[in-house]
Amino acid sequence: MIRWGELSAREERKSQTSVLACHPRSALRSQQRTPLVAGKTSSARQVPSSRAVNQPVGKIVCRHVGVPDIDQRFSDITETFNEQHERYECMKENLSTLRYRYRCPPDSSLSECLKKIMEEHDMHHIKIQIKGCYFSLDVMPVENMPDKLKLTQDGITELSRATTAVESSCTKLQRMIEFYLKDEECLTTRVREAAPTHQEQQRLEGNLQANLREARRAKEFSTRYREEARKLLTEAAQLSGVTL
Repeated sequence: MIRWGELSAREERKSQTSVLACHPRSALRSQQRTPLVAGKTSSARQVPSSRAVNQPVGKIVCRHVGVPDIDQRFSDITETFNEQHERYECMKENLSTLRYRYRCPPDSSLSECLKKIMEEHDMHHIKIQIKGCYFSLDVMPVENMPDKLKLTQDGITELSRATTAVESSCTKLQRMIEFYLKDEECLTTRVREAAPTHQEQQRLEGNLQANLREARRAKEFSTRYREEARKLLTEAAQLSGVTL
């Protein structure tokens, strides 16, 4: 019985590296990401000011509320969700590339793509196999493998890593979000009491409400991402003959 959610720390690091490699623009976006808040101290985990920059569709934005531990909590949610979103985008991109390469309809399943791959490369024995937490395309013989088939094999490896990363990060993220949302009244009181002026109080309370909306949006998207990832992992397992 395979447990998709239990990645080791080493596998998670491999997954993150692989996901960025599958889409160079993702790495560029990460390098260009606005630092998580304005201040004299520079830290990758600080929270941005209320003047949030535009983010790609699907990502969430972190706003400063003036209470360090609350800021940090939402900063962690933002970082975790946005990483999951990048992995989800990588998963979708690899699947779309596979469909395009073998002239499959846009909504084709992995099974339908595999059928097209086998038809086109009928001189090789091709199958999906499961190893550890990942699936891959097994090709025999490896000699004289066409470049197109090799690209496909590599692409399915990237697809697997991105899909597994999306699914495995969801449980942790959902716990973080639930912990944040259940304390809304307490959070509001703390932000209100920490504000030095009435005007600042209104601004920071507005930022808190924006953060809560973003957290709810992240919860909704994260659940959707996990469902799609789990469906793909289940399909890959069935193709390999493994029961989840």
